[in-house]
Amino acid sequence: MVLILKHVGLFIVGCVVVSHVYANSFADKVIAVDGITIGGGPESNSEANMHSYRFAVLWDWNQDWIKNSSWLLSGYFDLSFFYWENELNHTDSLSLRGNGSTAGMSFSPVFRIKPRKPFGGWVAPFFEVGIGPSLVTHDEIVAESSSPVDLGTHFQLEDRMGIGLLFGKQQSIELGYRYIHYSNGGVNGDNDGIDFQQLHFTMWF
Repeated sequence: MVLILKHVGLFIVGCVVVSHVYANSFADKVIAVDGITIGGGPESNSEANMHSYRFAVLWDWNQDWIKNSSWLLSGYFDLSFFYWENELNHTDSLSLRGNGSTAGMSFSPVFRIKPRKPFGGWVAPFFEVGIGPSLVTHDEIVAESSSPVDLGTHFQLEDRMGIGLLFGKQQSIELGYRYIHYSNGGVNGDNDGIDFQQLHFTMWF
């Protein structure tokens, strides 16, 4: 219970901090998507051998929380739709329970820090962290084991850390790497969790 309260608290703080950005023109902001992302990669911590595929729409906060610095702290909202596919050899001995694939969606505020001005006028590194709720269609995933990977609940918390590079004078092209962890935060006794390593490509408008 303490763990889930910690995760929920972090999510609420993130939303409150940036809520004033949308206070006056929420509908306009929601309609005006600022970027799209495609990405994917393997999971790294279970016997399920899942591969993830992800599509997201992004809304930039257009904020500057570090004044008089060569670094800029801002962020964005990420609404993602994802699909996990099991890549096990099904001639092997697999768990009797669990699904070979699952789909889901998540919504996260993501904080990002990057140089205020791109290096050489065209490239800038960034570091980001985010946390938000997600839903998956199946909470038991078939594994090369006597038991499936048991996420415990359809509700999951999505934690992420990422690094990458922004390219171009307008910083409109992005390539990056993310480590994403899913867990129910301890609301259920079954909470195996699952982690993914993902590469992504983003276009900012």
